[in-house]
Amino acid sequence: MSMTIQGTLTVQVIQGRRGPFKTAKLATSIGTFDVKNPILKQFEPGNYEGNFILNQLKVKTFEWGGGATSYIDAALDWQHLADFAQECGLSAEVEEQSSQASTVDPVSESGAFDPVSENGIEFPEFAETLNQVEQMIENKCSHISFGEYILADREDLKCAVELVREAGYSYNPREKRWYV
Repeated sequence: MSMTIQGTLTVQVIQGRRGPFKTAKLATSIGTFDVKNPILKQFEPGNYEGNFILNQLKVKTFEWGGGATSYIDAALDWQHLADFAQECGLSAEVEEQSSQASTVDPVSESGAFDPVSENGIEFPEFAETLNQVEQMIENKCSHISFGEYILADREDLKCAVELVREAGYSYNPREKRWYV
């Protein structure tokens, strides 16, 4: 059972173990909820007001520093959220950036994280898209690490793993990297 509720979605960029990723908080009249999904990469950091469809609320817990922390996670209707991004004009910007990825890498250009220099060419430390994985393979990077977005999407992860295996890379589980 889902419900539509008016609220404000606050999107922000978080630095994770595998690179930066976007997360959000949804502030509504019934409470504030954490929102995590790769569809958020279509949004620029900031506040977005509108009607959102809540599919499920989940209590999540994690241990940190000898204690436990709980929070409420909201599962939104992602198709509605993608349509909302398109209405805001953000989806076209993401598609335009991904089409330019073969010539200019928008992630390293924006300086969201430190690039790794190889043979005088700048590459991002973590591949966030399949295009970036392909670029890193074409440019014969000595290692490739996957970012949060590829790891969160099973289909993208499966495609990325196939690409690096076909290119002759092998996985080092301790470092969580693919090496030639």
